[in-house]
Amino acid sequence: MRILVLGRTGYLGHHVAGHLRGLPGARVSGAGRTPGHGVALRIDLGRDPVERVAELIASAAPDAVVNCAGATGGDAVALAEVN
Repeated sequence: MRILVLGRTGYLGHHVAGHLRGLPGARVSGAGRTPGHGVALRIDLGRDPVERVAELIASAAPDAVVNCAGATGGDAVALAEVN
């Protein structure tokens, strides 16, 4: 099973991807805003996030997506809109 972890470079994404890699038959790829750190795909949710995520998922063609991406700073309204 191909699994794409969005937010792979964050705290939660790092741990989720590590756990998923231990599952039999799992092929885990990650997307994050920070290059490196085991991330094959770069994603920046600040610019056209819906379109960008749709393009990324289409290009990766995973069987499953785990979203660990999200903003952690800003006012409550901005956080609700982004996340």
